[in-house]
Amino acid sequence: MYDLALGVEGLVHLEIGEPDFSTPPHIVEAAKKALDEGYTHYTPNAGYLDLRESVSRKVHRDNGLDADPESEIIITAGAMQAISSAILVSIDPGDEVILPDPGYESFVRQTRFADGIPVPVEVREEDEFRLKPESVEEAITKRTRMIIINSPGNPTGAVMLKEDLEGIADLAKRHDLLVLSDEIYEKMLYDGVKHYSIATFPGMEERTVTVFALSKTYAMTGWRLGYAIGPKTIVKEMTKLQEFYVTCATSICQRAALAALEGPQDFVRDMVANFRQRRDFMYDQITRIQGMSCVKPKGAFYLFPNISGTKLRKDDPAKDLLEKCQVVTAPGSAFGNHCQSYVRISLASSMDNLRTASKRMMEYLGSVPD
Repeated sequence: MYDLALGVEGLVHLEIGEPDFSTPPHIVEAAKKALDEGYTHYTPNAGYLDLRESVSRKVHRDNGLDADPESEIIITAGAMQAISSAILVSIDPGDEVILPDPGYESFVRQTRFADGIPVPVEVREEDEFRLKPESVEEAITKRTRMIIINSPGNPTGAVMLKEDLEGIADLAKRHDLLVLSDEIYEKMLYDGVKHYSIATFPGMEERTVTVFALSKTYAMTGWRLGYAIGPKTIVKEMTKLQEFYVTCATSICQRAALAALEGPQDFVRDMVANFRQRRDFMYDQITRIQGMSCVKPKGAFYLFPNISGTKLRKDDPAKDLLEKCQVVTAPGSAFGNHCQSYVRISLASSMDNLRTASKRMMEYLGSVPD
């Protein structure tokens, strides 16, 4: 969709999954200071120890996780590398990996990259797109090795309930499975919902790799800085693999990350409040469009409306929105096998853009009378 939109004038871009805010100044200044102070060399493969210590304090305070900075934390070149490394060192060719559908596309690709077999489990609109334990249980076979969860989720904004996670934790222990928990949207929560890290549940610390990133929380997508918490045995192998990926996450970005974690957090709260305002506005507009329905997301910064009742093309609604409304979205089909009739709308755009986009869609599709 991004490529189709290149060079076309007058489009409203709602397809990109990154905050439209600038990295806070104190983080940028920390990077400049790092350059001046000579932080331009290799770091330990797992990252600077003082940053891992900061991460250890953060996950203890915010997530209830106890992680040894010496052996259970690795700093990575973004969450993507953490996800890829965790899968590569954990599964053998032919192992099955259960993952949500719709879900983040990279889970499927990274599983295949490791010669694993992705097993998509449908997450349903009527369940607010939460991954349900009973659906996971139906997908488990003798070849299952790992379950991937993502909460808050991309593309749906779904936030898993405590009972959902308890059920999946029970399955993981009963069937001796690993869990990869992608929690990069952990701070982007609305309506009073709470985020839970599955690794804090009894018996899960030793079988869970939890992935975080600074990308969304601090508007640092281009800095490529993430981190993972996991059992010593897995983190040790991820650290070995890091040597052959990138040697280490960028030294300068690690100093900036330390400033992000240790510095003021007002930016995060303000950004989330801004996204909440955009979510409320766009949800109200979307649900007024003739034939369009939408689950109100509890997290992240996306809407995932169902367009099946509209006159948009069912085989390619995102392309139709681009051509008919000059609004760029991400097609639901990019996120799994069960979402052809959906599009993902990113809220990482100004209120003016959201107003323009919703107006154009209403003019073309019609709106429900007040």
